[in-house]
Amino acid sequence: MPEAGLKEWLAALSIWQLQATERPLRVPALPAHSDLLIVGAGLGGLSAALHGLDAGCSVTLLEARHVGAGASGRNSGFVVPAPSRHTPDSLARHLGEAAGPFARGLQQASERLLALPGASPLRGWMQPWDSPYDPRALDTLARDWCRLGVEVEVADRQRLHRELGTECYAGGLCFEQGGQVDPYALVQAMAARVETAGGVVREGCAVLDIRAEGAGYRVRTAQGDVHASRVLVAGNAYGTDASAGTRRSISPLALVLATFRMPAQAPGDARMPFSDNRKDMWFFRTLPGQRLLTGCFALPALRGRRQCEALLGQRIRHLYGVEPDALEHLWAGWVGLTLNGLPRVDVRGERLIHWSGCNGRGLALSSLMGRLLVERLLDGPALGLPPSAREPWQGTALLGWLGRLAIALDRRRRRRGLAPAVTPTFVR
Repeated sequence: MPEAGLKEWLAALSIWQLQATERPLRVPALPAHSDLLIVGAGLGGLSAALHGLDAGCSVTLLEARHVGAGASGRNSGFVVPAPSRHTPDSLARHLGEAAGPFARGLQQASERLLALPGASPLRGWMQPWDSPYDPRALDTLARDWCRLGVEVEVADRQRLHRELGTECYAGGLCFEQGGQVDPYALVQAMAARVETAGGVVREGCAVLDIRAEGAGYRVRTAQGDVHASRVLVAGNAYGTDASAGTRRSISPLALVLATFRMPAQAPGDARMPFSDNRKDMWFFRTLPGQRLLTGCFALPALRGRRQCEALLGQRIRHLYGVEPDALEHLWAGWVGLTLNGLPRVDVRGERLIHWSGCNGRGLALSSLMGRLLVERLLDGPALGLPPSAREPWQGTALLGWLGRLAIALDRRRRRRGLAPAVTPTFVR
């Protein structure tokens, strides 16, 4: 799509940021030394900070803008206890014996998030299969997830109609420990917990340089330097300055999100959030006040607000059989793609780690990764997610181009009604 339009949407506040109460920047004095210093105050960085404080570390969290300014305050708010683009078999091929602990850890991370402020009391997240599909393959997939310790059930057409408000899907999976949150309210509550526990959260403080010094690292900012024993860089697709490498190690893909006012006969507030199984996934959640949140990947054919409203309105009419009243608000954010569908972990030194790449499942996965990598930095029993090996095309424009091409072809097939059956296994 045109660069100017996307740039405008990327700069727009999300619906979550719009409805939040304004507050002054957090500008406490920087400590001279910190046991654990974290770059990036998104959900991953905040989870790492809380885990470090629980372990008895002094913790400093530095954020170039403000808490939740990046992906953590701009996403759909889906809490999904399963990794993107993976089946249990493909996860085991990549992680070996760590696949089970990793999958269970992801579900536990979902449960923790859904117990925090900003979470909806409605539990569950659906992944409906776009017809036609193989019911036996779906049964096998559900059993395989259960063997890894993930709570999931096969949902038939009747249940999908009851939970989602649409009759367009014949079957799918229900992840019982999934859910939905206001992601911006969630990270603000987590930042307050970090401060209450004695951690330092400094906003408007970009990290310019990180260099080894003595037994630790000298972290340079425009507001002063901090010596840290351990450093975790969690800039993800929004990394800048010293954390810019987190963006370069993945392939960013823009996702446009929108809210619509809906007529009275549309599905009510108590509907389960869902994303279907297509590469050009359709995803929806209801919001209070008879509103609907949805979105789509930003492709070149999406030329502006009018085209976006037309595309998403068509989806709403197809699924729910109603005409949306109006597009209410529009914004965009970055999804960090990796070739293998798993986060990239880059160990830069004995106690310096960069990581990024949530592949569109950033809430539960970021929470888990924050805890995992702090355990690794503290030489504790991490779940065993290995550093990602460098792969062809990773971190290049080509991977993003291939991702957009796959989505465009899927969008075209779906529009024409020519899409072939989709099998559950698609990560090899």
